[in-house]
Amino acid sequence: MEDWTYGLIIVVCGIAWVHIFVDYRRKLMRVMPGVEQVAARKREFSTQISEAQNNSDHIVHSIGDLQHEIESLDEKRAEMQKKLNEAEMILIPPGKFDMGSNIAGKEDENPEHKITLKGYYIDKFEVTNMQYKDFIDVTDRRPPIHWRSRTFPDPRAGNHPVVNITWNDTEAYAAWIGKRLPTEAEWERAARGDHGNEYPWGKSCSPDFTNFATPDGSTSPIDKYPRGVSEHKVWDMCGNVGEWVQDWYDAKYYTRTPEANPMGPENGHQRIYRGGGYHCLRMDIRCAARHFTLPTSSQMYIGFRCAMDAD
Repeated sequence: MEDWTYGLIIVVCGIAWVHIFVDYRRKLMRVMPGVEQVAARKREFSTQISEAQNNSDHIVHSIGDLQHEIESLDEKRAEMQKKLNEAEMILIPPGKFDMGSNIAGKEDENPEHKITLKGYYIDKFEVTNMQYKDFIDVTDRRPPIHWRSRTFPDPRAGNHPVVNITWNDTEAYAAWIGKRLPTEAEWERAARGDHGNEYPWGKSCSPDFTNFATPDGSTSPIDKYPRGVSEHKVWDMCGNVGEWVQDWYDAKYYTRTPEANPMGPENGHQRIYRGGGYHCLRMDIRCAARHFTLPTSSQMYIGFRCAMDAD
């Protein structure tokens, strides 16, 4: 091959290489600003992530401080509530009473039997709408189903007993406030006293003593009937609303009840409420009358009051 041919090949290759190099430089110059922008954005994101992490650490620390403060406040609330509990409750001293009845046709009340109880406290009044509202406001628990905007519908009913609450709701409230539900025996003794009263106030019954026999009626203020106070000075034990108690229901339980401090059956399907309500007739608001329903049930005529051990 001639020398000029080699020379021509070399020249052509050189031109091609120069063309490739120039094209590469041109493309590189177009890419470089994008690379620099990506690097800048990466640095910006890194700075933002670092700042966010610092802010997150600060927020977590602040949340921890708030949680600690809330726990401290709740401990103080519990201490204050414990002192308040006794002030708003009635001390029922240790003693004996006759529980149940021998009335024919009321087999779940039979037989009347002697029970011994240790001392305990019981609420002087039924738990009110206003008291229960404090509970749901603090705990964010579901309100009674007939409330609107998380408050009782009638603003004048703050001093009426709360209703439409399940047995489980009452357990939660009692635990929150440092109390418990009364046993069925504790409830009955506080209602009928130690002398076998048929009603908290005595042997006879009339509208002067409590809110009853009004099927289309409603609740009344917890302190409306001073003549209906029990021997132990507990208000509204019968009538107005029925009251959830601790025990499971068993129609035959009285045939085998322990003589001292009965706690009710170990299990069951339905819970007991006592005292009847505004819709009941006089036979159903007697101190010995027993009522029962599912613990998940809520009714416009069932409320509750709390109890507490006496140290």
